[in-house]
Amino acid sequence: MIRMIALDVDGTLLTSQGTLSEETVRAIRAAREKGVRVVLSTGRSAPEAVWLSGLAGCDSRAVVLGGAAIADMRDGRHIRRWDIPADTAEKVLDILRGQGLACMVFAGEVNLLDPYSSAVFHASYPYPAYLDTTVVAEDLSAWLEAHCQPLTKIHAEGAPEGFPPLLGRLGALPGLALTSSGADNFEVVAGGVDKGRALCLLAEEWGVATSEIAAVGDSDNDLAMLRAVGCPVAMGNASEEVKGTARMVTDTNDRDGVAKAIWKLI
Repeated sequence: MIRMIALDVDGTLLTSQGTLSEETVRAIRAAREKGVRVVLSTGRSAPEAVWLSGLAGCDSRAVVLGGAAIADMRDGRHIRRWDIPADTAEKVLDILRGQGLACMVFAGEVNLLDPYSSAVFHASYPYPAYLDTTVVAEDLSAWLEAHCQPLTKIHAEGAPEGFPPLLGRLGALPGLALTSSGADNFEVVAGGVDKGRALCLLAEEWGVATSEIAAVGDSDNDLAMLRAVGCPVAMGNASEEVKGTARMVTDTNDRDGVAKAIWKLI
């Protein structure tokens, strides 16, 4: 019996146009009326998850920042969080500095951008729930030190051909985990952090066994979540590795794949 459904956001809950279909909202409502917990498990920040949870009608908590935090959807506050070790955080920023990358820096509950990244994302990332809650700073390291904030996650976008040497240097640092949600990006979090671990901790809090959880995803950063649950579901637009991990493959995100999966699960 499925008592909890976890939904990735980009490429899963949302269409390729970044919209949420009415059929998906209806399916989520039907699941919750049957007593099933429906939660977001996303790489996005808590403010974005609050906005999306409200639109979709999801439950009161969510896994955010790729598993680096569990947040309350009533106010967006982090309930639990796993930050990058302080002695490694500065080295991460040093490696990425001056590489022509647009970086979303998540500093605890603060969304931080440098001026270049701010310009890029204001042009390419049409989500006010994120953009309206960001702080722009010329020197990210100095800002973190001045405000006594941790480094929790970095989402970096740029030319993929330039990634291998950067990922090699980052991978050599202690206390880090690297993942990706698409070919044009990579993400840096603390070692041991992933959506699966955070989701299982949230389920434990609610008294839900891992065998009673279904999770739906499409990309590499969903693999740990899919492997952790009793019923892993891949989107029709998912990578072949994700599909190979799943028990069920649903339709694409442009053809109500999440809704179709939920109807089957309940």
